[in-house]
Amino acid sequence: MKTLGVKFSETQSLRIKDTSEVVGLLSSKVARAAMRLGLMQINAMAARDVDKAIDLVLINDARSK
Repeated sequence: MKTLGVKFSETQSLRIKDTSEVVGLLSSKVARAAMRLGLMQINAMAARDVDKAIDLVLINDARSK
């Protein structure tokens, strides 16, 4: 696997940690799964409407900070 230089906000970091404790898996596994699920959602929307996909990314990027 390749390491990405991604920084998570404190809130996102805590949510990943909390979720990993609930499901009993490593934080890295939860973060990878969340990334995959999010990318699938973005790509599915982009297949229908690229402008809406861009809006989805920008809105959620702002909310995640």
